[in-house]
Amino acid sequence: MTHAPAYQNAVHNQKPNKIMRALSQALITSFIVAPLSLHAAEQTESNKEDKDLEVITVTSQKRVQNILKVPITVGTVSADTIEETSSLLLSDIDKFIPGFRFSDDSMTQSGVSMRGISSPNISVGGDPSSATFYDDVYMPRAAQNVMFSDMARIEVLKGPQGTLFGRNAAMGVVNMVPNAPNNEFEGFVKAMLGTDNLQRYEGMINVPLGDNIYVRANVLSNNQDGFVDNLDNSAWNAEHKKWEMGERAHDAARISLLWDISDNTNFQLSYDWDDLEQAPAMAIGISEYAYNGGADYMGSKAENDVRNGVEARDMYGVTAKLNHTFNNEWSMKYVMSYRDWETVNRQDEDGTSDIRHYFDTSNNEDSNIFYTELQLNYVSDKINAVAGFSYSKEDVSQTTELNMTTDTYATLVTGDLNRQIAALTGGMVPGMEHMWNADEWSNTLNMLGLGDAIMAAIGMPGVPLSADIVNATGNLTYDIVSTQLPALANPGVPPQFLPAYVPNLFGPEYAGRFYQETVNNTGDFTNWGVFADIDYAINDKWNIIAGLRYSKDSKDFTWNTPINNFATVPINSIVAMQGGAQIPLDNLLFDAVDYAASDSWNKLTGRLVSSYQFTDDDMVFASYSTGYKSGGYDSLGATAAGVPVAFDPEDTTNFEVGYKGIWADTVVANISAYYLSLENLQNSISSKRPGDTTAIPLIISLDKDIAGAEIDLRWMATKSLTLGVVSEIRSTDTKTPTFYNGQGDLIEAQSRSDNASLNYTLTLDWMPDFGVGTTNVHMDYAFVENNNGNQAGIESYRATISEYYKDVKDLNARISWANDADNLEIGIWGKNLLDERRVVGFADLTADVIGTPAVRINRGLEMGIDVKYSF
Repeated sequence: MTHAPAYQNAVHNQKPNKIMRALSQALITSFIVAPLSLHAAEQTESNKEDKDLEVITVTSQKRVQNILKVPITVGTVSADTIEETSSLLLSDIDKFIPGFRFSDDSMTQSGVSMRGISSPNISVGGDPSSATFYDDVYMPRAAQNVMFSDMARIEVLKGPQGTLFGRNAAMGVVNMVPNAPNNEFEGFVKAMLGTDNLQRYEGMINVPLGDNIYVRANVLSNNQDGFVDNLDNSAWNAEHKKWEMGERAHDAARISLLWDISDNTNFQLSYDWDDLEQAPAMAIGISEYAYNGGADYMGSKAENDVRNGVEARDMYGVTAKLNHTFNNEWSMKYVMSYRDWETVNRQDEDGTSDIRHYFDTSNNEDSNIFYTELQLNYVSDKINAVAGFSYSKEDVSQTTELNMTTDTYATLVTGDLNRQIAALTGGMVPGMEHMWNADEWSNTLNMLGLGDAIMAAIGMPGVPLSADIVNATGNLTYDIVSTQLPALANPGVPPQFLPAYVPNLFGPEYAGRFYQETVNNTGDFTNWGVFADIDYAINDKWNIIAGLRYSKDSKDFTWNTPINNFATVPINSIVAMQGGAQIPLDNLLFDAVDYAASDSWNKLTGRLVSSYQFTDDDMVFASYSTGYKSGGYDSLGATAAGVPVAFDPEDTTNFEVGYKGIWADTVVANISAYYLSLENLQNSISSKRPGDTTAIPLIISLDKDIAGAEIDLRWMATKSLTLGVVSEIRSTDTKTPTFYNGQGDLIEAQSRSDNASLNYTLTLDWMPDFGVGTTNVHMDYAFVENNNGNQAGIESYRATISEYYKDVKDLNARISWANDADNLEIGIWGKNLLDERRVVGFADLTADVIGTPAVRINRGLEMGIDVKYSF
């Protein structure tokens, strides 16, 4: 399979994009003025009293509302859908919401994508472009991916939501709503068993402790074996768990108390606990050094030698909420929360068990956040208003490790030596694969004319230098060459101006040790905002909403790069014999770095919305909204003239029109079109700049203009059969700056246009009546056309992996039966029933430097059963 380079796509499809933008703007204009001309029209309202269609209540506007009355684009997934699809994480339900994607290749470094915009990165100095809330509380980066334990629903709000949700909601909001305690005694226990030894156990109990105090507790444990065997048997992992690739182990629990203090006041206190310890992110090598030469990357076996590799998170959170109703018009809600987490994400980057090509990274975080919000609500015949303030304080601490063996370091030195020797010999490279290969090393020294001098220096003049002598003398020949190479490489330069030795030239006696560089970051981030949002009913059909928020972010950030921990290496044996001191190699090569920086950003964002209710079943809306995400810092230390530089904040402007309605009492429709402009998208890439020894994650800023449309239809074909479809179309203009890609190639600044891949999800829910109990059949099929070939600066090794360019074709199903008492349910389920296998991503930090790219692949067919008993 061949793929056109990204730069060849720089100007394609410009015309469709312009048409899309013009169409969106025309629709927006017409929808804004439509209520003026339709105000006098009489509409026939249908009677919805006997409808069986489910209509979800949401809190997406900080008010409890019927989703069909909310004049913004909101996607929802109910508790029933979560159960019928055996969903556990946001990545399991994103297919049901057009324009929304969630990547969880790494649980602690996951990423939300909204309408094609994502900004996942491992840096604690930055933030995502879409905000995630759980139980009314903002969830930062490593904390946002939580399991669906006793969840009431998931709400996904698309487009800027800065007015009501504030921080980092430039592209939208994911709002997870867990069930609250109530006054009923209820509970359930559930077990799910499946392929790859899946064992998922869940339980919940809700208990009234009296007339006005209720407690709800739930626990969830999810464990599953990996699907790629790890054949590594490295000595350094003898005392550490060797994970299969894809292995999962995650536990969570929650207990919540609700106290009805009076008819007008209640107080809720919740404690969440989350414990994750599982296999690190996958890295299956595709290089010649990987298992079977990298040819079996889609198979069931691989080698991964990361030392004590693991992905772990230890997290807890405490949330208090106070609700009070003053009178029929005024009420308030106060939320206060503290959340603390520690993470370790140590993963293989080379996908091999070759000690001379070992490289791993680890992202270790110890952070916490305090969040509080006060919300005041006012409701009258004409006005539904909300106002308040929010404040958060985040203390972050992160250590980023780069680890390699001394053998790998010597491999890198070998490459440098080959280049130096090529210059000395006029282009005749000896072709050393590794300087510790005695045959290659002795041949190289003899070719350089150093063999006789070395033999004389060790008291064996006239004897030829051979591989046996190299082996017998250990580091000695390397130490001698380290003193000779500066003069050889700089002929004619007086000795006093030459370095005495080459410090990174060392012998095989240092083999098997580990070399580590670290970057330590700390941050103190504060955000506060004040907001007001007023929904005014001009009449019983036409509403206008206007809202404003002022936000301010302040960030203090530090970088500390200590001297690396490489072994103490003698200058060389000759200098040592002459009384020279032993100087650590790291003191010679690297200096410690300490930086500190502070900056602040502020923004006034707002929205203006017009909605018109043709009938009780049909509503159109149009909106203009702006969003903002604060600037931040690259945790690996982007500097200009040695001074840390903050990246700019993101700004979004969005025009949107939409329709929500019920057709013929059988079809629920949500349709929207939008045009969005985004400036300074903070995008994380792998980049190998001149002077870098390896590719590292860096932040670059992009500008994007996006036009698109989304559709969500649910049709009750019969009383027992419901069909659904969600889809989107999208066209994006992108301006990218000049940057170096992961292979060190300079990618010039460019503008390009891309259309979103064709994507849709089809659903079927059927409840046939067999006369005994209740039977339900659920099926969903998700298709996503692959557009990876449109990426800018795509590396050559990616183009050779055909599975990276496969479309997503995901078929899932569950058949369940519940008894007449509705307290026992048994289900049989299957995921990825077509057994579609594909490459879902790359680990490519080492692709250029040591030639070891690696891939991540998806899990194949899964099947299992589940049993639930309710009481």
